[in-house]
Amino acid sequence: MTRLMRILVLLLIPVVVLVGGCKSSSTAASSGTDQSIPADPTGTAADAQGEDTSCPATNTTAFAKTKFVAHTGLAFGTFHRWIYKPAKAGTFKKGAKGRITAFVKGGLAALFIKREVRLALVDAKANPTLCKSISAPLGKLGDTVQSAFDKLKGGDSSGVDSLNTVIGQTENTSKSDGVPITENENGDLSKSPS
Repeated sequence: MTRLMRILVLLLIPVVVLVGGCKSSSTAASSGTDQSIPADPTGTAADAQGEDTSCPATNTTAFAKTKFVAHTGLAFGTFHRWIYKPAKAGTFKKGAKGRITAFVKGGLAALFIKREVRLALVDAKANPTLCKSISAPLGKLGDTVQSAFDKLKGGDSSGVDSLNTVIGQTENTSKSDGVPITENENGDLSKSPS
């Protein structure tokens, strides 16, 4: 764990405790979820914008495929390292050792993944081949990540399994288009989502 990550986790722990202590009991009872799990920040204005579905006839950005591979590799690798593997190991389950830390890291990972997917989508739309085959499913991945992570808070890992399937399909489609994606699990979660 990097020094910056440790500092971030240490700064978030009091916030988590404070947020958990400020929730009313009626909210906790009505939602049926553990209120000690930190809330995710709201999405950005870019998340609410509609997707542009037009595709260019030629590349509109230099190295679009290379940048697409880099961004999707980071997004997918980060998903598997910080969300998928801990979910399969039971780290997000109530009473599991390291659960709160897993949720903090998972929340940061979800934001990082959304950012990388958004950047990958820009690059995919700059390439005619990728635009036609990848941009539609990739455009929905950012929201799917957030939804899957939100389900984990209630103890439901089905969203994580579904997202893993979509990521696998996206990787296969990209590979069939001649653009194989190599997952990179070393995403820097301390990068601010923008």
